[in-house]
Amino acid sequence: MNIIVKVSCDNFDDWKKEFDGHDARANVCDESRTTVGKIDDKNAIVMMYDVDMQGMQKLMMSDYLQKISKDLNIENREMHSFEPLPPPQ
Repeated sequence: MNIIVKVSCDNFDDWKKEFDGHDARANVCDESRTTVGKIDDKNAIVMMYDVDMQGMQKLMMSDYLQKISKDLNIENREMHSFEPLPPPQ
């Protein structure tokens, strides 16, 4: 499954540093295709591809991510799935 997530936090730069340093995410998605777009100093959009949703749920419940989420006031406000457009016929 491919997902897009709107992330809110206290400071984008602090969040992005933690996001980029979190190697375990590669175990639950195609990390080579993960895309982050900064909206402003407190919001971002993240696109992830080939996500193992059960694995992602376990990862999100890890002690590390629970602590970081609390420390940086991270909220995943919206999550949507998407699929590639079919090729033109």
